[in-house]
Amino acid sequence: MNETTFGNPRLGAQRMKRAARSVQSEQHAKMRGQALARHPELILLFGNNPWTALAIPVLLVIHWGVAALVQNQANLLLTFVAAFFLGQLLIHAAGGLVHETAHRMIFRAQWPKRLCDLGLEMVLGSFSKQLTYQHEHLSSHHRHQGDYQRDYEHEDRFALAARHAYKNQHPFRQRLVTLVILALHCLPFGFVVSDCLAPRFYRAATGLPVKDTDRLIPSSHPTTHERLMFIAVSLLTNVLLFWFIGIWAWLYHNWALSLFLGKMGVMNLGQSLSEHDGDNETVPTRSTYGPINWFLFNTGYHLEHHVFINVPWNQLPVLTRVAPEVFCHANKINYVRHWWAHVAADFSASRKNSWQNKPSETVKPG
Repeated sequence: MNETTFGNPRLGAQRMKRAARSVQSEQHAKMRGQALARHPELILLFGNNPWTALAIPVLLVIHWGVAALVQNQANLLLTFVAAFFLGQLLIHAAGGLVHETAHRMIFRAQWPKRLCDLGLEMVLGSFSKQLTYQHEHLSSHHRHQGDYQRDYEHEDRFALAARHAYKNQHPFRQRLVTLVILALHCLPFGFVVSDCLAPRFYRAATGLPVKDTDRLIPSSHPTTHERLMFIAVSLLTNVLLFWFIGIWAWLYHNWALSLFLGKMGVMNLGQSLSEHDGDNETVPTRSTYGPINWFLFNTGYHLEHHVFINVPWNQLPVLTRVAPEVFCHANKINYVRHWWAHVAADFSASRKNSWQNKPSETVKPG
């Protein structure tokens, strides 16, 4: 696969069609056929919505406006509160737009899309991680949903097995470890520290491996040039926040991003947990309806999106309204409760799959 393929998520996904789609992906295709057979007018909803791009400067102004207000207060507790309740919600909304641009539902052409992505990078400051998401989302998740070996959304089974082994041996200690991990994830960049230390801890405590080295997730990748471009924009964003607004504004932004990406990303993690059971081949995806979609660009309409990936965010509710007999699998639990159940279970598996049920002797010793 050449570098041009790696630089284009859609082309990369197309080149990977040699691998058969998963059963869950086929189920989505079947539902799409049923919906179109009964409601052929749905095809009129296909296409991108370039007006969505106007939301990017709006989010940027709001996010940096909050940063400026935080700078004026210069208070650590207020900075955390603003990052937790406002900052990560704004980043979550920007993430909804990253999802749209990954599917080219804002702009189809490469350069308008690139400018759109760079604008989002000024909101996110992801240091090119949004590019990784775009590539993996198209070439791994959509085509291979529910397939542990190919869908990157499934947690590494060895990491999960080691955590469960420690919990079975030391349930009280595991609860303390959970609290320590949550405390770390409350800190700026705490998720980075936790993701570095936790696997080493479980490996040392259980003697079990924490990484499935045989798992090779098929995915396209951005080019080095693209990564460097986005890293440069992230650096510029941090410099502008630090030098032209102030250190508290810079802290607010990075704290919000850290919370969003970690275990304290209540809405982000809760949404992810609500979308797919992992092993349900009949109802592989569920949707969450309600006011939260007003802020997150209808990413709660997740079944509708998986069935019709070429329908933009603003038209997804139309699918539900026109074809209720197809889009009738609603998530009954809100994102906060999903998050709490995950934490209360000492970080339950994000997705269920048959690989998790393999006997313990299949887990290779460290």
